[in-house]
Amino acid sequence: MLKNLFCLFLAISAISFVNAQTVDEILTTMLENTGGVDNWKAVKTRKTIAKMGMQGMEFQGTIYEKHPNQQRIEIDIQGMQLIQAYDGETAWWINPMQGGMDPQKMPAEMAEQMTSQKFESEFIDYKEKGHTIELLGKKDVDGTECFELKMTLKEGDVQYHYVDTESFAVIMFKMAIKAGPAKGQEAMTYLSDYQEVGGLMIPHSMESKVGGQTMQKITVESIALNPELENKFFAYPKKATPAKEMESEEGKEKKEKSGN
Repeated sequence: MLKNLFCLFLAISAISFVNAQTVDEILTTMLENTGGVDNWKAVKTRKTIAKMGMQGMEFQGTIYEKHPNQQRIEIDIQGMQLIQAYDGETAWWINPMQGGMDPQKMPAEMAEQMTSQKFESEFIDYKEKGHTIELLGKKDVDGTECFELKMTLKEGDVQYHYVDTESFAVIMFKMAIKAGPAKGQEAMTYLSDYQEVGGLMIPHSMESKVGGQTMQKITVESIALNPELENKFFAYPKKATPAKEMESEEGKEKKEKSGN
């Protein structure tokens, strides 16, 4: 009898401990531990240089991002440059692997993947954005105890985020794949090697798996916060404009404005 009561007490205590940690408390600690909400909000542009591994091959790539949702990815493949971009209205690409250097609108399924991404973390001001988050309890992720958070976005998509109960860093998130050959399957992305950049803790290693198989791995080499990036750098162009040329053009514009 006493043994049963003791087990019941432990079970109730465990439940109470989980419930004691509210979603907002977890998110507040997580954002504070990774740099603070104000510092995250102060970042409006980002340039990331990384090695990208896919299907046993490794490529050098650069990711340019600008608030609220503009993005441009440049990948060097066997001496050619693949560009994927979204200017806030049109998702486009230049794909020399399919014969040609002319920019084209991205296929609908691929475009959806880019247009759905936002620069700012969905955790920041999630209620104002129309999202909901539930704390499902705790779960072990490869030996690490995590809070399991279920996020339902305003648009209806569902994501699961796993937050380390000690460091309060997100170490994995998963979601259903909406397009392509793996449509309907679950993609799991592991985040690790958090490093400080401009006062913010940012993961430098990201590995995405589907069905236990690694589909993509990104190893970050450097991150620049708030670099100068004009809107036209992301805009759907009439012809291809390499990043170096665009950066050079921006430099000329700065000199003209300063009168030098």
